[in-house]
Amino acid sequence: MTKWPAPVVRLFLGQTTPAAVLAAANDPDGSTKKEQVCEANFYTGELALQRGAKEEAARLFRLAAADCPHDIVEGPAAYAELMALGASL
Repeated sequence: MTKWPAPVVRLFLGQTTPAAVLAAANDPDGSTKKEQVCEANFYTGELALQRGAKEEAARLFRLAAADCPHDIVEGPAAYAELMALGASL
């Protein structure tokens, strides 16, 4: 379980860290990297939110909202999470 999105799954299983997920998102293809970094920021934000770290979650959701390609779901989901938190972009 090493290919993307396995690092995200391993994060929620408690087998890796947010920093390791972000490092795993690095891909030589620029488009793939952009999508994976977006996903890494969004899902580590979700984990931070689950753990009660609202400030960190908002920071990660802002990154995802700003950097996600328009054709993947994590971008709009990050905006929705920011609105639910009452956080600004």
